[in-house]
Amino acid sequence: MTHTGNGGPCGPPNPRWAQRPGASRGASLMDLVAVVALASSVVAVGAPSVMSLMSAVAIRSAAAEVSAAFLRARSYAITRGVYVGLKFRRNGNAYEWTLYQDGNGNGIRSAEIVLGIDRPVGAYFPWSRNDVRPGILIGQAVPDPSNPDQSLDRPDDPIRFNSSDICSFSPRGESTPGSIYLWDGRDRMAVLRVYGRTAKIRTLYYHRGESVWKP
Repeated sequence: MTHTGNGGPCGPPNPRWAQRPGASRGASLMDLVAVVALASSVVAVGAPSVMSLMSAVAIRSAAAEVSAAFLRARSYAITRGVYVGLKFRRNGNAYEWTLYQDGNGNGIRSAEIVLGIDRPVGAYFPWSRNDVRPGILIGQAVPDPSNPDQSLDRPDDPIRFNSSDICSFSPRGESTPGSIYLWDGRDRMAVLRVYGRTAKIRTLYYHRGESVWKP
C-alpha cells in the first residue's frame, strides 16, 4: 500500500466541497421546493377545469333526479288508475317533490291542495341537494329553448306547466306539457321538457354566454 508523507493511505482526490457538511441535504431541499412550486402551478392551472367538470356533473345528475321523480309519478298514475300531480314544495328546511291525487275529478289544483281536496298520496321524492335547484340563470338573457332567437321570459318562474307549477299524469300515462328549469346558482342550467300525450322527457343544457341549448 502506498502511503502519503504523513503516514495516511493514498487514494483518489477528494475535493473539499464534496465533503462539506449538509451539501446533499441542501440540494434535496431545493429539489423539494421546486417540486412543490411546480405542483402548485399545476393545481392552479387545473382547478378551473376540475370545478367546471364538477359543475357539469352536478347539473346532469340533478336533471336525472327530476326525470326519475316524473317517471315514478307517471307509473303511480298508471298502476293505481288515478289522476295525480307532482309539485315541488318546501317542507320545513328541505325541499321535495310531492305527489297529490285529484280529489274531485277536475285535475290537481294548487288552491284545492290548500283546501285539502287534492291530497298527498304519501309519495315523496326528497330533494336533498343544495347545489342545484329549480331556477333560471340571472345576470344575462337566456335563450328560449323553443326559439333561440328570443330570450326566455318570466325568469322568476322556473316550473311551467301551462299556468301552473304542477305536472299532472292521467291513468293512461298522459301528462301536462311543460318545462322545469334547473340552475346551479352560477353558470349552468338544465331544462326538462315534458311532452303531453306521450309524457316523454327531453333534457337540454345551457352554459352562461352560449347562444343555444344543447342535449
